Amino acid sequence: MNGFVLLFFLDVLGGILITAILIVLTYPAWTLIDRLDSASPLFPVCVLVVPFFLCYNYPVSDYYSPTRADTTTIMAAGAGVTIGFWINHFFQLMSKPTDPLPVIQNIPPLTRDLLVLGLTKFTVGIVLLLLVRQLVQNLSLQVLYSWFKVVTRNKEARRRLEIEVPYKFVTYTSVGICATTFVPMLHRFLGLL
Repeated sequence: MNGFVLLFFLDVLGGILITAILIVLTYPAWTLIDRLDSASPLFPVCVLVVPFFLCYNYPVSDYYSPTRADTTTIMAAGAGVTIGFWINHFFQLMSKPTDPLPVIQNIPPLTRDLLVLGLTKFTVGIVLLLLVRQLVQNLSLQVLYSWFKVVTRNKEARRRLEIEVPYKFVTYTSVGICATTFVPMLHRFLGLL
């Protein structure tokens, strides 16, 4: 038990240290990255290619582990969210900036109408994300199974590198784009904003 606690502590400490080093090393480039993120038409290509390449070249082990799939899911969702923000800025889909937020004392009380509005927005967004996830996952698996001539009933085929990484990456990139671009557009269309 003590060994587990020590490893957990070292893992967290190592993560904090690596994060601090990355922040120090990348800080001078943050303005450039922000400018590229909001203006460059090539930015989405970089955001897609680099994480996909990293996921595809994930270290291989002798036995199957879900870590590659989890890593692909996280990196793809991050890429999708980043591309969604780029789409919003590049195509000027974002709404106009609002006035500064009021100070803490002026937060309105939680009323039933406000609660219903929040739950409605949440439900509409989650339903759309789940629909997009299911649709894109099914389509990408069908395309990959057909491309690699794999029987669709073969559950082990999903674990193959050439199927698992692309289908996870396409699925969760689509979810990230949908969450940052299409869900707010749907909220605006339905008058929920």
